[in-house]
Amino acid sequence: MRANENEAAARIRPQDAAAEWSMKGKTVLFTGASRGMGRFAASELASLGAQILIVGHNQARGEAAAEAIHGAGGSAQFLRADMGDAAQVCELAKVVLTRSERINVLIHSAGGLLPAAARTREGVDRGFAQNFLGAFLLTRLLEERLLASAPARVIAVGSSAHRLLKSADIDALMRPGQAPPRMGSNQRGRYQMRSYQTAKLAVTTWIYGLARRWADRGVTANVLDPGIVKGQMGEQYQGPVLTGVLMSHVIPFFAAAGMERGSRQYVRLAADPTLATVSGNYFVSGKEKKQGSSPLSFDPAVQKRIYDAAEEWATPFLHGG
Repeated sequence: MRANENEAAARIRPQDAAAEWSMKGKTVLFTGASRGMGRFAASELASLGAQILIVGHNQARGEAAAEAIHGAGGSAQFLRADMGDAAQVCELAKVVLTRSERINVLIHSAGGLLPAAARTREGVDRGFAQNFLGAFLLTRLLEERLLASAPARVIAVGSSAHRLLKSADIDALMRPGQAPPRMGSNQRGRYQMRSYQTAKLAVTTWIYGLARRWADRGVTANVLDPGIVKGQMGEQYQGPVLTGVLMSHVIPFFAAAGMERGSRQYVRLAADPTLATVSGNYFVSGKEKKQGSSPLSFDPAVQKRIYDAAEEWATPFLHGG
């Protein structure tokens, strides 16, 4: 992040009623908070009094984000973990459980496009793991602590890109096999987007399920679809060059909100007292949308298939495998 972004991150303040919000004494575990919207939101939550546990895979970037918060008078600690690596997610959970008696807010913001050929050690599509399975596993490992910390909130970042799916082929990502050695740019790009879209569908159905699972237990779960926000997603795209330019520069220039504005959506879902009991909802650009997600996300069969696949994958790690 550039120097002027560091300064902006330290001075952002939510508007209107947000001035009265307080996170004093609360712990926020925030994946993907070492750059972009996550970094801005982490700074703001720290300025409201929260202790921020920043999770990221890049050591230098994560430490810099924590130092920026310290420099602005806030409290932050960097915990290194790659959310696409199950073993690292398990180790992260152990560290968090050891160091933090309470988890008041858990924000899942890590993700993006990964190379089409990337696979985890278990053979799962790495993009799907990074964007969904890691969050699923971490939440399962921390579930008892979250419930013990009630009232608590879980916020997962979704994307309207999932609405482009007409079906959900989970097996194709859970057991994708090796990518063809001569996959062309069109194939790579389509594969990356399919992985990302399916992961965001999975995130959405999973959060709806968590809201039902935790009903009346003091822990809420909501999806935040921040809309188009300027960022680095298009830079990781392996498809046709022109499409990558459109994703990285043209569309963001004309349609995307700035990171500061996007970050306020995170802050509201984490700190606004009027949302303390709101759960199982889909927020688009900060506004609650009852039907904001796709019809596919409300399909009970799709929801069950996604949950069962994730739970089967996570089970060995939940039992020390």
